[in-house]
Amino acid sequence: MDPEISIIIVNYNVKHFLEQCLMAIEKARHDLNIEIIVVDNASVDGSQTMVKKKFPDVILIENNQNLGFAKANNKALKIARGKYILILNPDTLIQEDTLLTLKTFLDEHPDVSATGCKLINPDGSFQVASRRCIPTPWVAFTKIVGLSRIFPKSKIFGRYNMTYISPDMESEVDVLSGSLMMVRSEILKKVGYFDEDYFMYGEDIDLCYKIKKIGGKIYYTPRTKAIHYKGESTKKGEFSCITNFYSSMLIFIDKHFKDHYSIFVKLLLKTGIYLRAYIAYLISFFMSIASPILDFLLIILSIFIAIKIWLPHYSMSRFRIIYPVYTFVWFVSIYLSGAYQIKGRYHLKPIIGGTLVGFLLNSTFTYFFKQFAYSRVVILIAFILIVFILSIWRLFYRWVGPHSIKHPISKLRRTIIVGAGKEGSRILKKLRARPDIPYEICGFVDFDEKNIGKEIDGAEVLSTIEHIKEVIKIQKIDDVIFSSDRLSNKQILETISYASGTGVNFRIVPHELEYIIAKSSVDEIDSLPLLDFISSYDPIDLIAKRAFDIIISLIVIILSAPLFLINFLIGARIERKKIYTEGGGKGEIYIFVKGMPFLKYLPSYISVLKGTLSLVGAEIIDIEKANEKPVYKPGLTGFVQIKAREKAKKLGPQEKEYYTLYYLKNRSLITDLQILIRSIF
Repeated sequence: MDPEISIIIVNYNVKHFLEQCLMAIEKARHDLNIEIIVVDNASVDGSQTMVKKKFPDVILIENNQNLGFAKANNKALKIARGKYILILNPDTLIQEDTLLTLKTFLDEHPDVSATGCKLINPDGSFQVASRRCIPTPWVAFTKIVGLSRIFPKSKIFGRYNMTYISPDMESEVDVLSGSLMMVRSEILKKVGYFDEDYFMYGEDIDLCYKIKKIGGKIYYTPRTKAIHYKGESTKKGEFSCITNFYSSMLIFIDKHFKDHYSIFVKLLLKTGIYLRAYIAYLISFFMSIASPILDFLLIILSIFIAIKIWLPHYSMSRFRIIYPVYTFVWFVSIYLSGAYQIKGRYHLKPIIGGTLVGFLLNSTFTYFFKQFAYSRVVILIAFILIVFILSIWRLFYRWVGPHSIKHPISKLRRTIIVGAGKEGSRILKKLRARPDIPYEICGFVDFDEKNIGKEIDGAEVLSTIEHIKEVIKIQKIDDVIFSSDRLSNKQILETISYASGTGVNFRIVPHELEYIIAKSSVDEIDSLPLLDFISSYDPIDLIAKRAFDIIISLIVIILSAPLFLINFLIGARIERKKIYTEGGGKGEIYIFVKGMPFLKYLPSYISVLKGTLSLVGAEIIDIEKANEKPVYKPGLTGFVQIKAREKAKKLGPQEKEYYTLYYLKNRSLITDLQILIRSIF
């Protein structure tokens, strides 16, 4: 017997999304007779092996190259036997009722050729690409110039995504999203499947246009919904995606509007498309060269200021030879240090390291080319200025830039787990064993009111799912993780829709699997050996940290001398206290006994100066009162200490271990500075 539904999925390097998608299909199967065909476009992430091992009933077509969306779908369509064909992206999550609802809709409406459902973004908002209008020259024009975004509710300007129609209204549309559409098999055969001139983007528009041309009706229904993570298969090649998108628009115009509109209209439309593509290229190119150009200009400025500070009476013409040399050496040194690689573009370490190398190289000119290089002091001043200025603009950009980069302590994301069952407990334990994944578990949200207030592995059940919005607001939650053992996909999607607009990221852990799925990432939560991710201090950071400890402790000791004297006069005395030091060693620190209580640890700055303590480190553990030993050097403050203060309670062993490992993973001078600021304020 032929299947009722053939589900076709084209996959390209999104193994985890594909696995979640296939699991969701199994939940939505019910008594339906379905076949599933996965076409893999030469993935290199183990997708093929995963399908063969975990889903042996799935028909797998393995391409030896990336054929694109249209060709890959057509290979499957030629062997599909179902009455209805569901075109489905791997980065979608359907509800348990989605297959049955779409099939029933087509059964009840024999005059409808294709149907699609409500798609939502991972944050719960409606995905406007769920239904669209054919991009005629006017519709395309309103999209290109931005009128559709400015006037979304206008029937004149909002036609591209049909934003003037409520997402909850069933309606006839021109185009469905290629990420999820169910089409009658005979209709696909009649229109000739997907047009293979398209590689990526535009295939769904072209297919729907051909269906409309033969008189077919296309309907959007909100009776069921699905999450579409949107673009996970293509985001790895963002620059090439610009090319594919705009070239697809041009292909569509040439194919379908060639004889319908005047040369002037087509020329105007093509000009707009090329202009948008050109602007996109310019923005992308500018973003790649902006920081090197800015640094180059700031190096020139720093050297100029250094000369004017130390040799104000010298004419700049005397430096006409060495000035470009200094600039070139510093810029190349910074470049070779990795300051302009994607990972290091806004980090300080490549700047400090590269500038130091440039300083050493430029200093040699004062020995070998004395007729051109006049003063090592100028180089020293320029070195200080370059480090300061280049670091300041990076810190400022990381703070307020469009893609602001959080420091490790700020990066820690306050998280709740929905579902306090075995799966929720498993997720909690996995996350606490992975400090390289920045989730700070604040508690659980469950279904049973009787569980409220209970602690599960040190995490409290805060509320029921009906009050998830209030929990998100009060607890200042950044992420919500769904454990899928106690929730259906429908419940997950309904909860996400209900809590949309709260600004949180919704993440899903497929049942008993070892990863968390979100819009822009897949986080592996399987435990790794500790040595795989615990970082040691970089030598530069270690030197800087010790120097910082010495400088700050000296300043505090000198400035607080009057407080020392006053405290002695009112009866205080200094006492030695035995503590555990780094690695289980033993040491002594100084504290005040009696006197003013808030000055108790003021003499400990002497211990910081001596190196027994650090300003930022592990908890200070008294040998006489505890058996546990610090993993790293104790400090006057630290990450564990500020977390205990913020939570206003004594941390449990699991929490202490997590915060300790998280600090060890992310420790740096910047992290320590942030902890110091948090300790003061």
